[in-house]
Amino acid sequence: MNDYYGSVPLEEYKQILANREYWDNISGEWQMCSKMEDKLVRLGTFVKRGGDLNRVILNYAESREYTYRVMIKSCLKQYIERFLSKDIWYTRIVRLEKEEVVKLLSELLKASAKSSCEYDKHNKKYYSVGLLETKGVDAEAILEAIEKEHKETHPSETIEMVRERAWGWLRESLW
Repeated sequence: MNDYYGSVPLEEYKQILANREYWDNISGEWQMCSKMEDKLVRLGTFVKRGGDLNRVILNYAESREYTYRVMIKSCLKQYIERFLSKDIWYTRIVRLEKEEVVKLLSELLKASAKSSCEYDKHNKKYYSVGLLETKGVDAEAILEAIEKEHKETHPSETIEMVRERAWGWLRESLW
């Protein structure tokens, strides 16, 4: 893949990512525009360059109706499941605040999105290619660090509060 947007200005990049191709997994755009790995590379390149994925999601959500906003968490789930087992979503990730889940995805992407320089023999030019390397990424350690941070910032959190947040992840739009 050579269109990973590595040289696009960050503000423009934010606009590119704030669309249905990335945040509505039942849309035609999600299905037709790019493969999952390409989406992850683009998102990873954005966060590695200092982009704020929370801002991108908020920009997307602010201009959408509820039926589109509700799909954001499903997309986050699909993205995160590329790094962690599916069971973890329902047992651990739903305990986190939405910003912490986006931070988890951002940290996973930072650790795995890479770029490589390749040579095009026909055009006699070098170009950058985005890659996703999940081998060697300790996704469990990244999740544990975010869970630890959550516990430190919410020391008096009750089981009822955790249940309510988890239920919110399952039943409604959080954006």
